Amino acid sequence: MMMSSLTSWWPGPGEFALPELSGIMAKAASPVKVLLVVAHPDDESECAATIYRITHEVGGVVDQLVVTDGAGGLSFSAPALDYYGLRRSRVTGKELSRLRRGELLRAGKIIGIRHHYFLDQKDSGFTLDVDEGLRTWDLPRVRGELSSLLERERYDVVLTLLPTSDTHGHHKTVALLALEAVQAFPDSSRPVLMGVSTGSFEKTGAAFEELPGFPETRTTNGQPVWSFDRRTPLSLSAALDHSIIVNWVIAEHKSQGMFQMEYGRHTHEHFWQFAAGGERREAVWRPLLRHFAADSLLTPAVAA
Repeated sequence: MMMSSLTSWWPGPGEFALPELSGIMAKAASPVKVLLVVAHPDDESECAATIYRITHEVGGVVDQLVVTDGAGGLSFSAPALDYYGLRRSRVTGKELSRLRRGELLRAGKIIGIRHHYFLDQKDSGFTLDVDEGLRTWDLPRVRGELSSLLERERYDVVLTLLPTSDTHGHHKTVALLALEAVQAFPDSSRPVLMGVSTGSFEKTGAAFEELPGFPETRTTNGQPVWSFDRRTPLSLSAALDHSIIVNWVIAEHKSQGMFQMEYGRHTHEHFWQFAAGGERREAVWRPLLRHFAADSLLTPAVAA
């Protein structure tokens, strides 16, 4: 579906404003606090530019919880294993998991993630089956750790990958678990819950309203409430843009070769808002979007 179907505002190439976002947020009572909940080491790349903006330009805090150990990501790792001086035939799942964790920690440093939480659940490789994780993971532990983290840290926003029908089954499972954890809080104290997917400005793919069979994943709008162009100039230098940061992150995940080829073609980070976010969702998310308004695509409901 074309993004032009939205009644929205989008600046031309020469109209990008570079407000002193850090100065604006310094006056705020408290910076935004975000938890990114993902399935695999490297999933943070879906919203790497936005995370960088929150931590470096807005003065916010971002933590990350990674559910699986990443041991299933060996399919396109040959160039990286050669780089690391390893032979594929001799690399165990445990060794790959350790390698990918190191890649993630280096990538996290680039975009300013404060804390990483690893649950080390089994990564059996690519699947579209949403139930695969539900069958093989230690669900009481995953649910308990996630709930405890949300209770202790009181995040304003929880980000997860958008659970579309054609995305990895583990992404769908993690989104469902995040929704379940958020919905356990009273409406008035729930964090905002957002789903992110990368793509182009011209085409985001089919509109997303919910994952078929899972009405709890319903969103407030079939189209994203906000989209960020990675080609937006950096506040540190108008001659450079946020795609540099994304490329740095992708380069750290050397073990994921196909991922690196694909992500170079994605220019935008698109965000959908889940209806399960409770009463606070607009009040929490809208002020942050206003700080980004000079270079963001907003639906009228959010931009108002």
